[in-house]
Formats: sequence, structure tokens, C-alpha cells
Amino acid sequence: MSLFHIGTLAEHAYYRKMSGPKLGNALMLNQAQSNSLVVEAYKRWVMAESNCRRYECEVAFLKNKENVRSKTKQELSSLRAQVDRLREQASEAKKVSKASQASAAATYEVRDKAIHDLEDLKLKFGALERKLSEVEERNKLEQKEMQSSYDQLLAYHLRLVNDTNEMERARDKSVESHQAAIADVKDMLTRYDGEMIELYGLVSELLLTKEWFLTEGIAWVVKLVHQSPKLERVVADLVNSVNAVGVNDDIKQGFHAAKSSAKTVNEILGYDEGAKDSLDAAIKAFDNFHISVLDKVTELVNEPLSVIKEKSKLPIVKED
Repeated sequence: MSLFHIGTLAEHAYYRKMSGPKLGNALMLNQAQSNSLVVEAYKRWVMAESNCRRYECEVAFLKNKENVRSKTKQELSSLRAQVDRLREQASEAKKVSKASQASAAATYEVRDKAIHDLEDLKLKFGALERKLSEVEERNKLEQKEMQSSYDQLLAYHLRLVNDTNEMERARDKSVESHQAAIADVKDMLTRYDGEMIELYGLVSELLLTKEWFLTEGIAWVVKLVHQSPKLERVVADLVNSVNAVGVNDDIKQGFHAAKSSAKTVNEILGYDEGAKDSLDAAIKAFDNFHISVLDKVTELVNEPLSVIKEKSKLPIVKED
């Protein structure tokens, strides 16, 4: 039974998305879980070793019981041999009785003694058989218990082997996952190094551009504005319109002073009746004035500093 699983495709994809402290915490957590599996396997191994020693003691004890049963069998075989000898002696006694009636009394005595000894041997043999039967019964029970214990130990050993194999496979998957995560982190760091170099170059370029704009760029833009033909025309129209309006005001004042000699202000030489409209138009044009030359500056937004400096040295193109 597997105690810990890691390294699936979903988890691998999940770790690939991690970075920084989050990825480090995930790696440390997986390492701690792998260490707990090793501790659990060691505890189970110690328990299995203790059970093996206990069963070895039980097997040794049963082996001693086997020696007792073997010794009992030997004694039983010896008694059986004695019975056979007594039977031979009884047979010989019968032969002696037939051969000589004179030794009948002695033969009877020998027979009676042999029969008595045979009865004693039968009693001993019965006791030994009962003892052997009891030993065999106890041995069968002990063997049954030992077999049951052995089966339990074997099953536990197989479970322990399976758990160990599962933990080893989980450990291998964890190591592979950690190695893949470390490789991803290395690739990410390598990619970040390249991006940092690129960003450093962009920052350096921006700093140089800022320095140039503050020292020379603004002056160049002002120069463009001052040299714009459109600005010159708008200012000239504004000045001319202001002058015309001023002249009209002067003429009106003069008209009031010389009213007796002229019937209308239009009859006065130099009076411009549309000067006010021209001034309003000039003011509106100045308010809405757009310096198209500045568009040349916005076109250089994405250009490097070297191109901007080169453009600033070129003469300003005359506008249509």
C-alpha cells in the first residue's frame, strides 16, 4: 500500500508554474514527507526483526520437543524388542516343557515370570504410547500454532516488502520530480539572466536618453518650435491684426476729433473695416495652432539614442 504519492503529470505541471519562495517551500515540504516515509519504513523493519527473533525461539523450542518425541519412540522400540525377546523365551520354554517333563515346574515358573514381565511391559508400553500420543497431540497443536505464526509473519513480511517497494518508487518519483523542478528553476534563472541583461541595456539606454533630453533634447525641441514657418506666419498674422486694430482705434479717435470734416469713418484714409475680424481669426488660429514640426520628434520615440542624436544634427525641413 502506497503511503505517499508525488510526481503525477498534474503536480509536475503545477510545480513548473511555481517560482521563488513558493517553489522552495514546496520542495522542502516534499523532502520532509520523504523523510517521514524513511522513518516509518525503519520502524516497520525493527518490528519485523523482533518478530523474527521471537519465532526463531519458538522454532528452537519445538525442535527440543521433537527430540523428546524421538527419544520416546526409541524407548518404545526398545520395549518392543524386549517383548519380542520375552516371546522367544516363552517359546523356548514351551519347547523345553515338551522335551522334559522334569523341568515342567521350572518352565512354568519361567513362563509365569515371562508372562508377568510381559504384562509389566504391556503396561509400560501403554503408558509410553499414551505419553507419545499426548506429545504428538501437543506437537500437532504447536506445529499448527507455529504454522499460523509463520503464515502471519510471511504475510507481514510480504506486506513490508510491498510497502518498501512502494516507498522506494515514491522516493524515486519524488527525486525525479525534484530534479525536474530544479532543472526548471535553472532554466528559469538562465532565462531571467538573459532578460536581466536585456533590461539592463534598456535601462542604460533610457538613462542616456533622459540625460540627453534634459541637457540637449529640450533645447532642440525649442529650436524646432522657434524655426517653425507656421509659427512665424501665425505670429505675423497676430501682430499685423493687432496693429490693424490699433490703427483703427486711433482712426476712430481721430474721427471723433475731426467729425466735422468727415461724414463716416470709412472715408478716412487707412481705416480697415475688417481688422477686428482678422484679429479674432488670428487669435483663434493661435489658440488652435499645431506645430507640425514637433511630429518629427514623436516619430523618434522608438528609435535608439544614436538615431535621435543624428536627427537632431540635421537641418529642419521647410514646411509647405
